[in-house]
Amino acid sequence: MASLTPLSKGLIGLAIVGAMASAVWHLGLKEWLAEKQAPAESPSISTAPAQSQAPNMTEPQVAVPVPAVPTPPPAAPAANNAPISALTPANHAEAGRKLLASGDYAQARTHLEQAVQGGDGSAACLLGEMTIKGQGGITASQDKAAALFQLAQSRGSICFASN
Repeated sequence: MASLTPLSKGLIGLAIVGAMASAVWHLGLKEWLAEKQAPAESPSISTAPAQSQAPNMTEPQVAVPVPAVPTPPPAAPAANNAPISALTPANHAEAGRKLLASGDYAQARTHLEQAVQGGDGSAACLLGEMTIKGQGGITASQDKAAALFQLAQSRGSICFASN
C-alpha cells in the first residue's frame, strides 16, 4: 500500500489552509477591512438592513489604476486593415496574442496595452510576462510586472508564467 510523502502531506495542508483563507476573505473579511480603512470614502456602499436572508452578491466597483507603461511608437493598422482604435478590447487582446506568438513583440505590446486599458484581464497577464522579459521595447521590471499581474487578478484572470 502506498503512503503519502512528507512533501505531499505539506502540499495538501497548504491547499487546505489556502482554501480556508480564501473562504474567510470572501465571506466577510474584505468588507470588514474596507469599512475599517475608509468608511467615509465609500458612500456608494450601503449598510441598509437586508430585506431577505439571501446574501448581497454585488460588490462595489473599484477603479484600479493601470500601471504606467511607456507609450509605444506609432503602430501600423491591425492585420484586418481596421484602425487600431476601432478594435474592441477583446479584439486587441486576440491580436496581441497572435502577434506575441509570431514574435512581433512591438505590435503585440501596442494591442495588449489597448486591451488592458479597455479592461481585459488576460491581456494584463501577457503584458506582465512581456514586462518581466523586457520584450517589445519595455524595460524589464518585476515591480511593473507584479502590478500588471495584480491588475489581471482584480479583473478575474489568473496568470500562469510561461517559458
